[in-house]
Amino acid sequence: MKLKKTYQLYASFGLVLFVMLGYLVKFFPASLKGVDQQVQSMVRHDMSDGLTSFYKFITNFGGTVYVPILLGALLIFLVLKKWYAEAIFMAANVALVPVLVSILKHVYGRTRPALPHLVVESGLSFPSGHASTSLMFYACLAVLICQRLHSRQIKWLVRVLATMFIVLIGMSRIYLGVHYPTDILGGWLMSASILLLTYPIYDEVRFKWRFKGVQK
Repeated sequence: MKLKKTYQLYASFGLVLFVMLGYLVKFFPASLKGVDQQVQSMVRHDMSDGLTSFYKFITNFGGTVYVPILLGALLIFLVLKKWYAEAIFMAANVALVPVLVSILKHVYGRTRPALPHLVVESGLSFPSGHASTSLMFYACLAVLICQRLHSRQIKWLVRVLATMFIVLIGMSRIYLGVHYPTDILGGWLMSASILLLTYPIYDEVRFKWRFKGVQK
């Protein structure tokens, strides 16, 4: 119970930060201009054909190209293994993200950066769907993998690799010119907060179902 409250506290902080960032995006966008431009300059300072190809490839792992395929394959695997709580945890969290992103994009109404877009994108900008989806999917995946591992070193390796992949996908959206850095931050804050809220519930259900023999 104490650990659950800790997760809820961190989730609350994340949501507060998201609301504060969203307030600035909605009513004081000029206040974010300096930060956004500085990060954009850092990410886009060395634009080469090789780097562009890399980011065009990596960005697909956070959107509608690869995530549904990976999620579908993972859910089939989890159900076949009779890991039902894991399947519900993954499916519910990942499915919730695009719904919230769609609603919030219309609430904040931020247009995309006035930069040359290196990939075709339409619609509004804040929060980033790729950033929020990638964090939710790969963080959930890392949680499920680490729960089945015993080596502390390998667990940390999984977490580091997942974090690096999430960051690269976020950077790809900035590099490709379709999102402001604060869009990425907003997507991360939103998904991280949801994950912190749902994880202790999932972990409790998983423990009970394994104890009762409902799942493995």
